[in-house]
Amino acid sequence: MRRIDSRLLDAVGRGDASALGELYDAHARLIAFRLRREGASVEESEDVLQETFLDVWRTSEAYRGDAEVAAWLWGIAYRKYLMLVRGEVRLRHREERARPVGQPVDEEDDRVLSIDAGHVLSELNPDLRLAFEAVAVDGLSTAEAAERLGVPEGTVKSRVHRARSALRKELR
Repeated sequence: MRRIDSRLLDAVGRGDASALGELYDAHARLIAFRLRREGASVEESEDVLQETFLDVWRTSEAYRGDAEVAAWLWGIAYRKYLMLVRGEVRLRHREERARPVGQPVDEEDDRVLSIDAGHVLSELNPDLRLAFEAVAVDGLSTAEAAERLGVPEGTVKSRVHRARSALRKELR
């Protein structure tokens, strides 16, 4: 499957729309299922899928081939979903925290609101991010994540540790 997906992705990079359709057919159901498991509504998962495959069409050359295409696609979709959710949460927080004019601003509250975990996660090295997402988000064991990502189990452990350290540092 990995070779077929890689070939399809190469064809997408050359502008082959039918290859994009085949890639979509092969992965959209699983991605939608995982998005629903994360809490997305049917409409949200459809929007995220559309945005994900538009990104694939525009930036297929970003795939480096060091992980499975399925993992790469899930990474794109999950980031899109985080951006969607983050926007909704920010709006909800702003509505809940609306202050009357002239009320003093609590700087600590504003600092907490400005922390953008999704952005911090998206800024991680892609290798670290994919390992972290596989273990911390998808709940895979390090052995399962290693198999999915095509790297040794020790590499997954190391990457997850480095990702957690980077996230901890940025979210302080």
